[in-house]
Amino acid sequence: MAVALPFSAAAAAAALIVVILAARTVLAIVRFRRYELAIPGPPSLPFFGNAFSILCRKHEDILDALMKLWGQRRDLSRFSFIHQLVVFVSRPEDVAVVMKRKDLQDKSHFYYGLLADQVPQSVLTLNGAEMKAHRAAAHPAFHPEVVDSYVEVFAEEAEKFVRNLEQGKEITPQEKLFQTTAWNFCRSTLLTDTPTKEEADAIRNIVKLIRLFLKVTNERAFNPLLWPRRIFDLTANGRLFKKERPPNSAIIHKIMNNRAIELKRRLEAEESDFVKARKSLLDVFLEKNAQGEELFSRDAILDEIVLYLSAASETTVSALNFSFKMLSIRPDIQKNVYEEVSSLLGRGATKRSIVAQDLPKLQYTEKFLKEVMRMFATVPLIARQINEDTELGGRVVPKGTTLFVNILGLHRDPVTWPDPLKFDPERFSPEQSQGRHPYAFIPFSGGVRSCIGYKYGWAVMKTVLATTVRDFIVEPGDDGLTDHTKFKFIWDIALKLEGGVKVKLIPRDPRAG
Repeated sequence: MAVALPFSAAAAAAALIVVILAARTVLAIVRFRRYELAIPGPPSLPFFGNAFSILCRKHEDILDALMKLWGQRRDLSRFSFIHQLVVFVSRPEDVAVVMKRKDLQDKSHFYYGLLADQVPQSVLTLNGAEMKAHRAAAHPAFHPEVVDSYVEVFAEEAEKFVRNLEQGKEITPQEKLFQTTAWNFCRSTLLTDTPTKEEADAIRNIVKLIRLFLKVTNERAFNPLLWPRRIFDLTANGRLFKKERPPNSAIIHKIMNNRAIELKRRLEAEESDFVKARKSLLDVFLEKNAQGEELFSRDAILDEIVLYLSAASETTVSALNFSFKMLSIRPDIQKNVYEEVSSLLGRGATKRSIVAQDLPKLQYTEKFLKEVMRMFATVPLIARQINEDTELGGRVVPKGTTLFVNILGLHRDPVTWPDPLKFDPERFSPEQSQGRHPYAFIPFSGGVRSCIGYKYGWAVMKTVLATTVRDFIVEPGDDGLTDHTKFKFIWDIALKLEGGVKVKLIPRDPRAG
């Protein structure tokens, strides 16, 4: 006959712990659902939320799925997946609060944690005092006078760009634009002399890896199986990053070492022209170390260089791609841009390259570029972290939430921008801009985390666009896309047109007046 074993104290304690943990889990889920459902959004399932609408989507469908979940709401709206709440912020008034409040400046752990796999010590992924120190160090490299000193380089690269374009055939300008913007950055930041073949190959490979990494990050973000770094490293892309980045990074380290030695030598010699000179981004990071203040490790400087290189290429190329597309389907606007450009740079045999003094005179061109960046926000979404229960937009947003500042939605808000899908550069005339909310248009983000390189970006975009329009008429490609309201987008951190931008470039008649 079986004898009943006494229910031990240890077993009782274990059972009690299980009950307590289960109760806490249930209470957490109930609390999460209470806060979730208090914010407008699509119907969602307990725990899973809207997971089946977005998880494991193909990369080209992610942005479209997110925008459907947003549902054109102006007030706060939300979706959730696997107990992760995401809240869209789309009204200028609410965006201003997010950008200004000190407690809302941390980047999202969920999203930017994936980016930190490649640039863990960059201003993009750091928070708090470390982020501020990195921004403060980089700021002098983007002073307006420093940017003006780079325009000669930008103009040289723009002239190379137009010389190498295929004429009269349908082209996708994206690849050549990446080359141009990457060399603009490297010539103004990394290299003082003509690069060696080894250096040039390393820079090209790093740009290629950056582009792939940004694409893969969005795929990982919406595929929980790839969230753990160890699992991602086992994938083909994960193995590729582990294999390719170290040798390319070693070459950049070599460039940094050579520059650091030269900096130290010139500082110790107190060369007056160098001490007073305005420094490049790499110089401002290395100079403190050369003076004995070890503020940044070489790995941290490398992360910053990679970050700024990616920003200088990805977002600029996005804006220029959409600019070419809109010029091709709006010949009336292209005529206005050309008239302004040719009045400055000449026509035919009298043409010349752009100089820094021309940039502020390209006023219509700037209005056109702003309307491009309004309609096709180069970075459609940026993510912030909610660290404590926070009141925002008349709702309580719970701790742990990811805020998506919905720049694409903000820039197409029908209250701020009447008839928002109409493409009209005159929206940015002084008359129409008067009284507009300062956070209604934030192509370079805003607040303390705004892009410190925005003047650099404007200079590159104006230079490349003006040089191209000076020499070519931009006509539509054969893709049939002539209605910008029907474009389908891809989100690789920067916004892209599905299938790529396709245009034809017809040389202007040098005899035309």
